[in-house]
Amino acid sequence: MTGNFLNIIKKKIGTYFSPTRINHNLISPFAIEIIETLINNKFDAFIVGGAIRDILIRQKPKDFDIATNATPEQVRSIFKKSRIIGRRFQIVHVIRHFETIEVSTFRSPPQNKVKMKNGVFKDNEFGSIKEDAARRDFTCNALYYDPVRNKLIDFYGGIKDIQNKQLNLIGDPKIRFDEDPIRILRAIRFSSKLGMPLNKLLTDHINQSLSLLDKVPYSRLFDEIMKLFLTGHGVKSMTLFKKFLLAHKYFPALLSPESYEFINQGLVNTDYRILNNKSINPGFLLAVFLWPDVKLAWNKNSKNIHTSTALNEAIDNTLLKQSRIFPIQKRFAITMSEIWRLQPRFENLNPKRVYRLFKHPRFRAAYDFLLLRSLKDKSLTNTASWWIKFVEADENKKN
Repeated sequence: MTGNFLNIIKKKIGTYFSPTRINHNLISPFAIEIIETLINNKFDAFIVGGAIRDILIRQKPKDFDIATNATPEQVRSIFKKSRIIGRRFQIVHVIRHFETIEVSTFRSPPQNKVKMKNGVFKDNEFGSIKEDAARRDFTCNALYYDPVRNKLIDFYGGIKDIQNKQLNLIGDPKIRFDEDPIRILRAIRFSSKLGMPLNKLLTDHINQSLSLLDKVPYSRLFDEIMKLFLTGHGVKSMTLFKKFLLAHKYFPALLSPESYEFINQGLVNTDYRILNNKSINPGFLLAVFLWPDVKLAWNKNSKNIHTSTALNEAIDNTLLKQSRIFPIQKRFAITMSEIWRLQPRFENLNPKRVYRLFKHPRFRAAYDFLLLRSLKDKSLTNTASWWIKFVEADENKKN
């Protein structure tokens, strides 16, 4: 009888766990301060989502989100340095120095199932903490932690799934993917990042729902696809990206067998830089993705016209072809073009041209690209070695 009673209570209020594994050293002091302030103003507030998930797997969160029963207007009135943003659903950015914490009000599931132009259901409805948890995508992201009162709430067994390395959607996958198709890409990203294999049920529903991505606005789709490769687990993400035929759909150049080693090494290098807190340029990785097509067209064009003209035509045609499939944002396309156009200049070792190239704003990215090419193309070994010595000599001179 007692056991049944406890199960009923757990279903009603969620499961409370001992927070001994929550390392407060990994939590932003500013986030704790915001929660404490909201509690002092008679509201409930919790760190929610990916931050708690990451702490439980001993990773330092990149940012912190707070969920509360205070409305955006109430949050805004409490914190002077804050602003309300958002159209689909209003949230509050609370700001201190260079840190911004996102504070959102508990939401309820969509009531009228009305879709907006971006293919996502309209959900501008406040709700309870349990309703808010039901709206979240994966069980591992539906964790709520109050660092002031040391309270961890788990409505859907997210902690157990994290322990068992299982990625599970909350609710019916078919319905949840239909509500927001971007969850398909999030499933791939979290599987790669968290080392949680996609089970057969989730895999089957992803395959059945891929066409829904066609309804997602380009800018949102582009950003989410780039997240797959720019969060430090790009190699694993690429495996799933190809498995679900997304490479064929968005970046056919990735499918060239000859380019596998080159692209894989580019992802390895990018993962390394991200995991070691080094800066990255998305344009560089995109240049790696499309280089096989550029190189093929360049070699073909060079048989009939000057090599620099041949390269320019190859670049223009490759970007044009890609734009008809899945356009690259202009700011990244410019970076890609500059990296590609600088490649022939590395082979001219005339002192004046060397220093002119060295002063180019895109030199470092183009130099790294040359070194990456030289790993596969042995004809570039001597050129790459010369430039490595040149760059090292300059760095030693500065030191």
